[in-house]
Amino acid sequence: METMGDRIRRRRESLNIEGRELATRAGIAYSTLMDLENGRSKGTTKLPNIIRVLRTNQRYLETGKGDADQVEYEDSEWANVLGYAQAVGLGDGPDAQEYAETHKLKFRSASLARKRLAPHNLGVMYGKGESMLPRIRPGDAILFDTSDTRPADEALFLVLVQGLAGDGYSVKRCRVIGDWVLFDALNPEGDHTWRKPRRMDDPAHPITIIGRVRWIGSWED
Repeated sequence: METMGDRIRRRRESLNIEGRELATRAGIAYSTLMDLENGRSKGTTKLPNIIRVLRTNQRYLETGKGDADQVEYEDSEWANVLGYAQAVGLGDGPDAQEYAETHKLKFRSASLARKRLAPHNLGVMYGKGESMLPRIRPGDAILFDTSDTRPADEALFLVLVQGLAGDGYSVKRCRVIGDWVLFDALNPEGDHTWRKPRRMDDPAHPITIIGRVRWIGSWED
């Protein structure tokens, strides 16, 4: 018969958290956690801490019923980053829409702090198109920092491009050559409109930097 300890172990392993890491973050002795997971103990006063670290709920751990992914406590170790309905073009950008928040994604606060990133400056959009292959693939989640809009050579940026058919958001590589700031595609053949670099100050189709790309997330095949 499955025990609470079995569910703690399974949840911990599903989140790729080592036993000693869970014990440290929950504020309990490693031996206490092992006693719990191995059925030598039936409970601990630190259970709320374990629930918080495992981002689950007490009902699931104690009974096995309910949704293991239902979060009972918000964990200050995690920061919210806004995700938007607006797709971002990896070719010619989709028509620009008003930013529409659709969900929140969780990033480790410590990881953002190491990169000196403030959650309120960050956003996530999802790629569409092929001109940034192989670095960015269609469907990839793209984290960008709206506080970082200074052109930097070889950096990737989320940009707003004014075009004949309307404005569109795209992710492109920045190239700084002397006084010129250009944006180009990593895979020019992926979209005919990006076969040549474009100047940021093009009077007909100016480019505005929205934020620097800081993280790209995708599934591995």
